[in-house]
Amino acid sequence: MGLSGCLSSSDDVVIKPPNDRRLYRVIQLHNGLCALLVHDPEIYPDGLPEASNSDPEEEDQDEEEEEEDEGGDSDEEFQEEEEDDDDDDDGGADDEEEEDSKPREKGASSQTKKAAAAMCVGMGSFSDPVEAQGLAHFLEHMLFMGSADFPDENEYDSYLSKHGGSSNAYTEAEHTCYHFEVKREFLRGALKRFSQFFISPLVKREAMEREVLAVDSEFNQVLQSDACRLQQLQCHTSGQSQPFNRFFWGNKKSLADAVEKGIDLRERILKLYNDYYHGGLMKLVVIGGGKVSLFEILWLVFLF
Repeated sequence: MGLSGCLSSSDDVVIKPPNDRRLYRVIQLHNGLCALLVHDPEIYPDGLPEASNSDPEEEDQDEEEEEEDEGGDSDEEFQEEEEDDDDDDDGGADDEEEEDSKPREKGASSQTKKAAAAMCVGMGSFSDPVEAQGLAHFLEHMLFMGSADFPDENEYDSYLSKHGGSSNAYTEAEHTCYHFEVKREFLRGALKRFSQFFISPLVKREAMEREVLAVDSEFNQVLQSDACRLQQLQCHTSGQSQPFNRFFWGNKKSLADAVEKGIDLRERILKLYNDYYHGGLMKLVVIGGGKVSLFEILWLVFLF
């Protein structure tokens, strides 16, 4: 089936061993983005749930509202539950023995695998301007600070935390990587928020001072690391004309010194973003339990 916005699609690019049950599809979008979509059958070991028209995210919000509405009327129900618990105490031990003797359902003994995604951008600290060193790392931090569709600074992290997920990012010399994992049924909602990093970040001025402190905190945490010290020594002793002659981490001093020189950090961040954060320099991987073709539609219709 042809899809608008998809330049090419292939199921034969990834070479895998015979015991790998995952399915892979590589797609190339018209904006240049290359994406690897992975179907992992172990994410839904008992098969996909029945199709539903409802969104897990919307259902979750409805449940919260219902809990708030019912919170004030629960005293009588609680008393009734206590009485029922007393009646059931005598037979509780027998019930537990019966439950222990029953065979476990398929997949019940193992922890459910999560869905995940990662985006790698082909730009890192080598692209830092000499007068604002640590800017690529600072840009990485600022993308977490809200987008046009999700302006709340904590929306992304809050959504992942609420649904058993987590996220992180790191900036290397020649690439920057963002990644997350989340409970399988909330992959769609997480991707909605994640994709906005690369479409419409706000880069709020009011958040910049706080994130400078966050960058500085990360730098202070590695001050005693021999590996980081050695790396910076190598940077410091490299040729002045070499891209390796940089202070990759960045800290409060390097970024504050740039401001004192009259440099608008927000303007420089947006320039760096616009120059390098485009489909031609991005590689995406999404892994979930749904059919690969559904992931393709999801990505094209809802995200890009």
